[in-house]
Amino acid sequence: MKFKLSNKTSRFAKRTLADFTERMIVMLADMSLEEISVQKICDICNYPRSTFYNYFDDIYDLMDYCWIAIMKDMDIEKYLNVQGEQNTEQIFSLLYDYLDQYRLQICNILLKNNLEGRCMASLRTFMKNQIRQVISMCPGTKDFPVREDVMVDYYAATLEMLLEKCFFTKEQLSREEALQAVRFLLGSVEKEAHKK
Repeated sequence: MKFKLSNKTSRFAKRTLADFTERMIVMLADMSLEEISVQKICDICNYPRSTFYNYFDDIYDLMDYCWIAIMKDMDIEKYLNVQGEQNTEQIFSLLYDYLDQYRLQICNILLKNNLEGRCMASLRTFMKNQIRQVISMCPGTKDFPVREDVMVDYYAATLEMLLEKCFFTKEQLSREEALQAVRFLLGSVEKEAHKK
C-alpha cells in the first residue's frame, strides 16, 4: 500500500482518504470492483488523478485501504483479555459481532462482486491478517506442543473460513452453527493444551 498508515495525517489527507473510501464503498454496491477505474472515482470525488496517485498505487490498493477504514474502530486490545479453554470461542464471538455491524454493507457489496473476484480476495486477505494478528497476540498460543506460527496459521485459517461461511456465502451458517464448529474444530485442541 502506497499510503503509510503510520504516517501522521493532515486534515486534508484525512478528508481525501475519507472521500475516496466512502465513494468506493458506495460504488461497490452498484458495480463490481473490476468496473471501477481510477478516472471514474476521481471524477465522482472531484479530485485530479494525481491526488489519487499520491495515496494509492491503483484501484486495488484503494480497495485494501477501504477494509482498514471500515474496520478501524476494531479494538484489538479487547480480544487479548480472553483466556482459558473457551479462548477461541470468545474471540470468534467478538469477531462475529464486529462483522455483524457491517452485514448490510457486506451484502450490498456481494450483490455486485463475485465471491471469486478481486474485491472478495482483498477482504479475505484483510480478515485473515486481522485474525492472525489477534491470535498471535493471545497468551494461549504458546501453550501448544507445535510451533507457534503453525498454530496461529491453523487458527486464523479456521476462523476465517467460518466467518466467510457466516457472512459471504449464499447458504450462511448461523452464529450457533459456527460456534458449534469452533468448539468441535478448535475447542478440543485448546482443552488438550490446557491439560498441562
